[in-house]
Amino acid sequence: MNKKIQRYGLLPVLFFIGSVLAHGAAAVTDESIFIEDVTSSQGVHGLRATFNLQASRDEIWTLLTDYDRFQETFKGLRRLEILDEDEQGARVHYTIKAWILTFEYTLQRDYVRPYELITWRRTGGDFRVISGAWMILPGPREDLHEIVYESYVDVGFLVPTKLVRDRAAQELRKTVARIRERLAADRS
Repeated sequence: MNKKIQRYGLLPVLFFIGSVLAHGAAAVTDESIFIEDVTSSQGVHGLRATFNLQASRDEIWTLLTDYDRFQETFKGLRRLEILDEDEQGARVHYTIKAWILTFEYTLQRDYVRPYELITWRRTGGDFRVISGAWMILPGPREDLHEIVYESYVDVGFLVPTKLVRDRAAQELRKTVARIRERLAADRS
């Protein structure tokens, strides 16, 4: 693979793959987002984001599990195929475009605690490791929930970590804005 593509072409992938992120005082205002570098117990680098969403737990859960509308929120997604889904989770095949490259992978998304916790892990396709979680936690008010998003990705070859992290954080901020916009639009 071209070294320039290796270096720069995968930057948007890291956020999306998990589409693609601490808890507590970090999320100070309704609109803030706190992003930090994290490492999984397996040594895979990733991001954790903590932010608030003004919506019911049900509205947030629906947004995170409504695969028919994923492309509205998670940019870069070219195709999504639900291989199977039940009340315990879904196996979903993704095709994403990152710069000029296209990648495909399958994730097992587990609904660990419905309306509270979704985890995912790569079961096939491109990249060595993809894992993460969405956590819906109580917020300071009944209509305001704290969201923790974590995403860990090992693409399988060397990619400059700081460059990837900075680009993934930028993409994450845009995605959170789209999530907020979609939740507001769905309520009106």
